[in-house]
Amino acid sequence: MISHSAMERSSPTNILIRVPNWIGDAVMCLPALMDLRNHFPHARVTILARPIIGEMLSGHPGVDEVMIYAHQSEHKGLIGLLNLVRLVRRKQFDRAVLFQNAFEAAVIAWAAGIPSRIGYASDGRSYLLSECVPRPDLTALHHTRYYQRLVMAMTHSAGENCGPQLFLSPEVKTACARKFPDVCVSSDNMLIGINPGSVYGSAKRWMPERFAEVGDTLVERITGERSGAPPARCVLIGGKGEEVLGQTIARRMRFKPIVLSGKTTIQELMGVLSCCSVLVTNDTGPMHVAQALGVPVAAVFGSTDPCTTGPHGQSKGVVKSAVRCAPCLLRACPIDHRCMTQVSVEQVVEVALSQIRITPGYLQTGRIRGHVG
Repeated sequence: MISHSAMERSSPTNILIRVPNWIGDAVMCLPALMDLRNHFPHARVTILARPIIGEMLSGHPGVDEVMIYAHQSEHKGLIGLLNLVRLVRRKQFDRAVLFQNAFEAAVIAWAAGIPSRIGYASDGRSYLLSECVPRPDLTALHHTRYYQRLVMAMTHSAGENCGPQLFLSPEVKTACARKFPDVCVSSDNMLIGINPGSVYGSAKRWMPERFAEVGDTLVERITGERSGAPPARCVLIGGKGEEVLGQTIARRMRFKPIVLSGKTTIQELMGVLSCCSVLVTNDTGPMHVAQALGVPVAAVFGSTDPCTTGPHGQSKGVVKSAVRCAPCLLRACPIDHRCMTQVSVEQVVEVALSQIRITPGYLQTGRIRGHVG
């Protein structure tokens, strides 16, 4: 538990934050990160992050510096971890806030000699923390609040009830416009983002053929509803390793999409998403990235719980089927995947349309969200 003497300690001036490794979790911790920034406005805030997360949060207003944890190269193994500890020690942090729940996060902070180490009592690491916070029930609150609760315990402040926000720098916008002109410059089409993959496991993936059908149906419906306006077009996104999935869906579609599966960095993905009028997606990291960029989503949920990991502030964008076995939180379905098979194309189409219809300018000629150039 955090003692009263610890709470009364003078404000930190040099804070290290260990952010989560997964894209979605890293996005969901952003309100807590901003709570820290607002409570300690004069402190220097450094995040320790894996490369893709560090790139995503580079330039974020809640971050002064990004330290990369290169877990697959120079910081791999025991020797690499010791080198990372030395790097952290040289920065002379006076406080570490561990949003990541892993034992390793506490080891790094402890071994680096950071005097104040705050985190949840998880993964058997309590004895490595100077100020240990009892872990709340993850099934009882949204993960954005889960991370904010840690900051609340440290600051005695409730924080702001706001959603995650991500930002694109002018340099990234320009680079995206140059690399993906069909997406980020052309105003000939309204863009429908489709994100059919999921790194976590097959239990979270809706069927590829249904994503294809949703894309075609949305193109037809939107083009028909927006009389005299340019037609809609789909853009398929996905991470490395999802190239085949993107090409498979593209081949099934009657209206040729732009296929960017596996072709974008995380900041380029942000640039592409910012040009979309809606993202049709599974419960994955890009869903949270889109929400944090202010892009409406139509998100299919099955094995996971939208009450805890849904797109913040977009509950009407969630599509799910009421089956008794969901949410099971499993990576792969041991039975018939009914939580996904019972979600119809029509359901997803209607939710996607309702999400973009609320956007100003939907019935006007031209793209809703404009371009990033």
